[in-house]
Amino acid sequence: MLSKSQLLLLVVGFCLNAATLADVDCSRRPAFVNPKTCCPMPDFVTDELKEKCSRFEVTPPPPTTGEASGSFESRRRHHHPHPPSCFFSCIFNETGIYQNRNLDQDKLQSHLQVVFKDSAELQTAATQAFTTCVAKIVEFEENLPARPSPPPGLPICPHDAGHLMGCLYRNLMKNCPDSIRNDSQECTDMKEYFNKCKPPRGAPPSAEVM
Repeated sequence: MLSKSQLLLLVVGFCLNAATLADVDCSRRPAFVNPKTCCPMPDFVTDELKEKCSRFEVTPPPPTTGEASGSFESRRRHHHPHPPSCFFSCIFNETGIYQNRNLDQDKLQSHLQVVFKDSAELQTAATQAFTTCVAKIVEFEENLPARPSPPPGLPICPHDAGHLMGCLYRNLMKNCPDSIRNDSQECTDMKEYFNKCKPPRGAPPSAEVM
């Protein structure tokens, strides 16, 4: 049985933790920290895959004025350039992990055993992240209206691959194994922000932390 002094310490610790979480200001996003700083893990995309899909690794042009004032996705793409969905579609097609909104568990496990060969914990966390994120992405995509055609010269690629990759990294950030997690203040601040503050309404699963 705990003594009175031990109980008091537990209560004080709980209150301090609650106060810290309550102080998270959701209107102010913390300074950007590279996810690999907080959860240092090997690249999910191997050099071989990057070479095979290099023709798609280009930043899309800024949206038109109408797009910039439209959806959350178009605003996010304008302010935070990232490799387009064609690149991630190529990655998933080459590995066979995710195609036509279907997850191939056997091919996923084969790939994870290569890229995360030194960490069974990371393999487990990534498997859970894929399962969770694919379900969320499929639900999100099914409820989207038809998208306009891309500008001339750009390939037509499904957006779900890009959303899936974003969702995966955020999920792994939240559930990073204790054995490799970085508990620095900047990483703790970012994790608390994403855990406590919800993304804008209508945001894709890639903006969520699950």
